[in-house]
Amino acid sequence: PIPIPTPKENAPKVLLLPDKSNTNDVITEYLFGRGIDYEIINYCIQKGLIFESLPYHNVMFVGKDEKGKPRYAAYRATNNSRIMGDASGSDKHYSFRLEGSNKTEAHLFECAIDVLSYATLLKLGGGKWKDENLVSLAGVYAPKKKIEESTIPMPLEHYLATHPNTKKICLYLDNDFAGQRGADALQVILGGKYEVRYIPPPEGKDYNDYLMIIKQLKNKNERNANRENSDQKR
Repeated sequence: PIPIPTPKENAPKVLLLPDKSNTNDVITEYLFGRGIDYEIINYCIQKGLIFESLPYHNVMFVGKDEKGKPRYAAYRATNNSRIMGDASGSDKHYSFRLEGSNKTEAHLFECAIDVLSYATLLKLGGGKWKDENLVSLAGVYAPKKKIEESTIPMPLEHYLATHPNTKKICLYLDNDFAGQRGADALQVILGGKYEVRYIPPPEGKDYNDYLMIIKQLKNKNERNANRENSDQKR
């Protein structure tokens, strides 16, 4: 007998979100310690874009569809561990984003915390962060070996399909080889239709690094992390 593959159903993914904590104190302290502005943290909490999960008190970054339904969520540990990932059933077409009134420009970042960091930098500079469209790509963008054969990342593909007035795309990807290569690929495959600019952080690996350097938090947090690691080894 010849095996016949079962056709895949195009059913929407079911997002499984963890339980919510009664408070958001832990994630507020964590994000503030990473330099994020209190107003921006509270705005995201009120809009249901971030919340504190149970039982681990991770910070959850939520992406919603056009009807306001959560369709994507990324988690990040609020201690010094590098635990992070996507919630089960996440659809990356609906990545974490802050949408503003400027419909002609899109600002792209590798992760949600860089979105919040850039919004904070805009506020520090006297800019109106609520006017801008800040979109997370939900991870590092990895183009194909032949750049011209690369595809558009799912979050950006969906954003452009639902925001037809977009004319300019700014790439705030990490200041490393992967970020540079991703920016090169997007400039090639999108450059014929959009104005595409790569704007890496002036200092540090990413925009949260840069924000913490600006706020003089980076060395302080590194000292605290080293002290906690030393205490754990005793």
